[in-house]
Amino acid sequence: MRGARAGRLVLFVACCLVAACGRGVPPVEETRYEGPAPDRVPIVLVPGVSREVGAQLRGGTFMPFSALALRTDSEALANLGDPRFPADGRRPLEIPGRLDQALRQTDVRGLQSLLTHLIRAEGYVRGNPDRPQDKDYPENPEAVRSDRTRPASLFVFYYDWRRDLADSACILAQGIDRIRARTGATQIHLVGHSLGGVLARYYTRYGGWDAMRDRACPLGAGSLGTSVNPPGAGAIRRLVTLGAPHQGSGQAFRALLQDFNLFGFVGVGLRDAVSTMPLPWQLLPDADADGRVSLLVGPAGEERVALYAPQTWIERGWLAGDVTDPERRKFLEVMLDRATTLHRRMAERSPVEDAVPRLAVGASCRPTTARGLLENGKVEFLSRADFAHPRFSQVTVPGDGIVSLESALGVPASSTLTTLTVCSSHSGYVDDPTLRDRIVDFLLR
Repeated sequence: MRGARAGRLVLFVACCLVAACGRGVPPVEETRYEGPAPDRVPIVLVPGVSREVGAQLRGGTFMPFSALALRTDSEALANLGDPRFPADGRRPLEIPGRLDQALRQTDVRGLQSLLTHLIRAEGYVRGNPDRPQDKDYPENPEAVRSDRTRPASLFVFYYDWRRDLADSACILAQGIDRIRARTGATQIHLVGHSLGGVLARYYTRYGGWDAMRDRACPLGAGSLGTSVNPPGAGAIRRLVTLGAPHQGSGQAFRALLQDFNLFGFVGVGLRDAVSTMPLPWQLLPDADADGRVSLLVGPAGEERVALYAPQTWIERGWLAGDVTDPERRKFLEVMLDRATTLHRRMAERSPVEDAVPRLAVGASCRPTTARGLLENGKVEFLSRADFAHPRFSQVTVPGDGIVSLESALGVPASSTLTTLTVCSSHSGYVDDPTLRDRIVDFLLR
């Protein structure tokens, strides 16, 4: 694919900005869980990757994309899973609070329509996850914003999505524990969009525990450890995931291979920055039992690649940066090994997760990149505008334009799991009133 076409695509790990395709076909229910109507409980919304958060992490819209890069040295590798470690020179524990303050006037990408509906139609009040009495958000009625006597009931959890999933889960566990303690709620409802859905599901299974290294969340010292480190399932009344890449995304592979033009700004160096982040490595497509992934389509047809073998990345020239640098190679090995362990742990059947009534939603009406096109030894990627390409149907699958339907619904089957297939863009799920009402009914009725 040529550079001009690349600018029209949006990488999953860069942001989820795709125009909504409307209500489309009615939702198709595949499985359904019937259970008692829950009591009214607080709701925590967990967004995915967005350009708004990216701009704050970079330090401003016009800062170079290289500002998003994280450390990859041995000290950084040793501290993976520890949200206290300043991988980019900042104080990481302050980032969620700073993001909440900076983005109060900004729509929550992928979740704003649901947030607005819950406030206007259901009487919820948005608040600060750190200080639930702080309700000074534009969505709230004017009379509520200055009230400091009652805690809020609706929260948005922002996080640094560049970092390791266990880092974010550790902070999420602490945040939910704080919300429960300061609102008096024994449980919360959890709604995750995109990467936020993966994070929410990880928290459900493992709490703030680092399941890849089998070690405790460092924020759970003393008595707090008894609530931060166990699985989060006990704190969750119901869980909803929207367009979450439960089985990875072809867009993560693309982001690690290709520089591109983003939002009208030349993203030179963005590939180098993305390759330093644990996020895209952990979102690579899940491998089959033999360790291979159906990842490329060439003149001879489909090619299954040993994606999690470091030598594959080195021999094919896929690793950004100096491949002769021992630290760079060590980083590659750790990223692939950690991703493999994460995928295995998330694919296991979990009685803890099965105890939570869940709704997983995916879309099927938009061609979604699942494979690269191998031409003359180089990997290219097609966009929806390339539908006339003779191999278009071989490199795309049904999805929402960013995450495939198979991945979004790729959760082990259970009597407590409801799955829905809809027609939506990646950021447009809750813009559909029919689906939005179904989500609200699942949570509150």
